[in-house]
Amino acid sequence: MQELIAHRVKPVRACFLAGFPKSSWHYQAKPRQDDEIRRRICELVGQHPRRGSRFIHALLVKEGNKVNRKRVRRIWREEGLTIKTKPSRKIRTGNTLPMTAESPNHVWTSDFIFDQTLGGTTLKILTLTDEFTRQSLAIRVAETFTSMDVKAVLDEVIKERGAPTFMRSDNGSELIARDLGIW
Repeated sequence: MQELIAHRVKPVRACFLAGFPKSSWHYQAKPRQDDEIRRRICELVGQHPRRGSRFIHALLVKEGNKVNRKRVRRIWREEGLTIKTKPSRKIRTGNTLPMTAESPNHVWTSDFIFDQTLGGTTLKILTLTDEFTRQSLAIRVAETFTSMDVKAVLDEVIKERGAPTFMRSDNGSELIARDLGIW
């Protein structure tokens, strides 16, 4: 459009030729006055780190600010604000698991794999492996596994091979139950 005006075409005609409305020639953008609301949003996020932009918007409205939800969301994105994740609360026993197995029967791993039959029944597969030799110690298939079922499989393998030094698992509910006292 600027090129047309440079060639002495009237602004109204240039807007028509470029396909813009006439009002776009006279429009002047107003700078946004977000400083105060931006500061308040950052303060509220500091007080409520586990809350999102919708909650912060509700607090701003409750305080009496007339602010659009989309404006709060835009400022949220521009400031790079995110919801803080909860720290994981792992139970520390003091024992560390080795990163790699050093000998047979040093580290066993157990995992559950899911599959489905043609009839739609879900099957749960328990696998028990020696990490050093990569030998499969046990594979059991069932529709469900209880902690007692897992304990029976482990007892059976321990009678054959002896107990491992460490046991690594995916911490499924079958291995968390109270009655799994293996060793």
